[in-house]
Amino acid sequence: MDDEVNRMCNCAMKLQTYTCAGPQPGFMKAEETLPLFVLIGVESGSFDFGIGQQTGRASFGDLVLAPPEALFRRKSHGEIAFHVFYFSPPPETSLLDKLPVGKVSVADVSRLSSTYASLRKAWRAFGASIRHSDLTGHLLMDLLYMCELEREYVSTRTQKGTDPLMQRAAGRIHRQLFGELNMRAIAAELGIKPSELSRRFRLSYGVTPVEYATRLRLEEVKRLLRETNETLDAIACRCGYESGTYLSRVFRSKLGVSPSAFRHYNQF
Repeated sequence: MDDEVNRMCNCAMKLQTYTCAGPQPGFMKAEETLPLFVLIGVESGSFDFGIGQQTGRASFGDLVLAPPEALFRRKSHGEIAFHVFYFSPPPETSLLDKLPVGKVSVADVSRLSSTYASLRKAWRAFGASIRHSDLTGHLLMDLLYMCELEREYVSTRTQKGTDPLMQRAAGRIHRQLFGELNMRAIAAELGIKPSELSRRFRLSYGVTPVEYATRLRLEEVKRLLRETNETLDAIACRCGYESGTYLSRVFRSKLGVSPSAFRHYNQF
C-alpha cells in the first residue's frame, strides 16, 4: 500500500451511527440517500444491492459500501443479520477518494468474524450509545483496512489474470453453503473436472473448494456456539453437517478444541 492508503487506514473516521441488526426478515429501509458513507457487513443471509448504476448480491464475507449522495438500494433474500455503519472522513482530509465503493469480498473470514464478534459484544453492552465509543470506530477502521487489503490483492491478481470461472465456483459455494454441497456437481456445472476445479480454486483463493466451504461453515458454527444455547446436533443441521458427532470431530481437528470447550470460554 502507498503512503496515502496507509494514511487512510490510520485516519479516524467520524462515526455517526452503528447498528448490529438481526437476524430479522429484511431491511427497515429499501433505499436511502444520505450525505454520509454507508457500510454494511453481512453475517448471515444475503441481499441484492444497487448503488447508482452498480448492482450485485452480498452474503457472508462481503462488505458493501455506498458513498455520500448515492441512492443505496437493498433487498434481502429472507432472514438476514448484518452490521451497518454511517460515517464520514474528517473534513480536512482528501482521502475519501481512496474508500472503495460497492462490494468487497474479504478472504480472511476468520479476522472478519472476529471483528463481527467484537462488534456484537460491544453492541450488547452499550446498545445505541456505542456510536460514541472509540472501540466501534477502531472496528470500523479494521473493516475498511480489510477492504484495502482485498483491493490491493485483487489489483495484483488482476495483473496476473483473474479466473472468472472460480469466482462463479465461489459464488455457488456461498449460495449452497449450508445445504448439500457437491463439488463434482459444481465442477460439472462449470464444464470442468473436479481435479481442475480443486487446482484452479487453490490458485485463486489459496485453499481447495472443500477447505473454503469448511472454513465458512465453521465460522457460522462458532457464531452459534457463542450466541445461542442450541444443541450441537441442531447447530450441525443448520450448518450443513450430518450430525453433532461428525461436526465435533471436524471442529476439533480444525480448531484444536471441542465445541463445548469453545462455547464455555467464548459465550457471553
